[in-house]
Amino acid sequence: MEVESESETIIRRLYQITNDYQKGFDIQISQLIMMGLERFDLDIGILSRIEDNTYTVLHCVTPEGVELCDGDTFDYDHTYCEITCRSFGPVMIENMGENDQYATHPAYTAFGLESYIGIPIFIDDEIYGTLNFSSAIPYPRKFKDIDIDVLKLMASWVEVELIRRHQEERLHALNARLEYQAYHDALTGVANRRSMFKNVHLDIERMKRARGKGTLALIDIDHFKRVNDRYGHQIGDDVLKRVAEALKQQLSARDFIARFGGEEFVVWLPERSTEDRAALVETLRQCVNKIEVNDKPITVSIGACDFDFDCSNEVCEQCDKATLDEIIHVADDNLYVAKDNGRDNTVTSCWSTTSTAS
Repeated sequence: MEVESESETIIRRLYQITNDYQKGFDIQISQLIMMGLERFDLDIGILSRIEDNTYTVLHCVTPEGVELCDGDTFDYDHTYCEITCRSFGPVMIENMGENDQYATHPAYTAFGLESYIGIPIFIDDEIYGTLNFSSAIPYPRKFKDIDIDVLKLMASWVEVELIRRHQEERLHALNARLEYQAYHDALTGVANRRSMFKNVHLDIERMKRARGKGTLALIDIDHFKRVNDRYGHQIGDDVLKRVAEALKQQLSARDFIARFGGEEFVVWLPERSTEDRAALVETLRQCVNKIEVNDKPITVSIGACDFDFDCSNEVCEQCDKATLDEIIHVADDNLYVAKDNGRDNTVTSCWSTTSTAS
């Protein structure tokens, strides 16, 4: 039977560790460091991060009695890794105290570590940190070429994995940004029409099962076209943003606001009593009056639709069939009535009943 060579044993072990992704990066790094400690016969193994003049321990494996933990920081200039990064390649020192070049290094004075082997970690051609192993006891033999090969293999995997994780983080951030843009109005920052139909439709189905009640209000900025025509679209955009913010400030986390299109907003008010919802709708109407254009307050007209999915309600059977489109239709009809009544007022009715001014 052919005996496995030392190199083959190392490569097989490295392959086992680096391909066991189910364990997670932290465990893989710990196992990789322990493999290095066993290979080099040293005591302390560290993956570090170097930023400016700060050396941070990201992962470490140490013997009992060595007080070193993940997250510990040191002055970079007082670490052996300063030598490693300055060399831009692997550094091997069997006996620091007998080395004329390094015996006076601040790291030796501070920590007294005699043996050291380390290599820089590069990300996008910039030094990220180091992978290093050390001991307070002088190394009993000379480091070999195979030791450098092992160290390079380990560092290469760490670099690839860090780049992969960084790319995943960037991809997640990009996806989150794209999702936000897909469901939010670019100008006002509130939800857009697509988001409204998605979220409110789901909430209606939830409230039907829970026999809940609520109000949907369509809010239209009065004479908004005049603002754009007289003062320009920049002022118009500012009014839209300020109105959206003013409305949003009146709402709680359970409520929902979206820009429905143009100068219209939809506000979804689930739960609460009928009286509380009516009071809140009135607050929404009045809160925008603090916004002025050329010393004239902004006003809004509101069409609202109340609905109640409680079976004790006399219109329960009708309301239980209500869809979002039908509720919006009632609110929209009420909004036209509010405008016909002179604007700056609210008209509310229950779903499938005759609208009445409030």
